[in-house]
Amino acid sequence: MNKNMSSWLSGLKNLTENVQLKDLTDKVQEVTSKVQAAIPISAETIQKLTLMTPELKAERQQMDQEYKHKVAVKDSLAHMFPWETRDEEREILVEECKEVIMGLWSAE
Repeated sequence: MNKNMSSWLSGLKNLTENVQLKDLTDKVQEVTSKVQAAIPISAETIQKLTLMTPELKAERQQMDQEYKHKVAVKDSLAHMFPWETRDEEREILVEECKEVIMGLWSAE
């Protein structure tokens, strides 16, 4: 019976906390509404203040894409020796560049 009483009191405590949370949420909503009514701010102004205008979103997306491309290129080049190339027109210079680079390395 003691366990049932403890369970009942625990449930009552949770109910009280939920009521207090609801009261607090209602109060916050009320104050928010009053502030919005007192200081009319357009959705466009809010977007500008939070840097969320369509133009800024597009610019951030463009910057993200450029960064990802840059990282992808860097990663693909990280697995190549300095004298290697992926350009067919420069392929003819690979052996000469390799000899010069290896010569510099062995000269030190």
